[in-house]
Amino acid sequence: MPWLISFSLDVNYRRLIVIVLATVGLTGFFVSFGVFHHLQNVSPTKPFAAAGQIYQLNDHGYLFYVTREQYLLFHMLLGGIVLGALAAILNYRWKVVKNLTPRGWRYPT
Repeated sequence: MPWLISFSLDVNYRRLIVIVLATVGLTGFFVSFGVFHHLQNVSPTKPFAAAGQIYQLNDHGYLFYVTREQYLLFHMLLGGIVLGALAAILNYRWKVVKNLTPRGWRYPT
C-alpha cells in the first residue's frame, strides 16, 4: 500500500475540509427552500394529531403543520448555513482558497 501513503501526503487537508464544509452546508441551505415549499403545499393549515402533524412552520403569517421528522429535516437543512459560515471562517484563517481577496472575488491567475 505505498501508493496510499504517497497519495495521502499530496492532499491539502485544510483545503479539502473547507471545500467539503462549504459544499455540504450551502447545498443543504439551498435545498431547504425546496423542502419548505413542498411541505407548505402538502401540509394542513390546522394541527392534525392523528397523523402527527403538530409541529408548526410559519411562512410570513401562513401557518402549516408538519410531522416531527419533517420539522427536524427542514431545520437541519436550514442549519447548513452554519457549515457554510464555518467554511468561510476557516478559509479566512487558513487562506486555502486563494482567489478570495479583501477587495472581493477575483479570477485565479
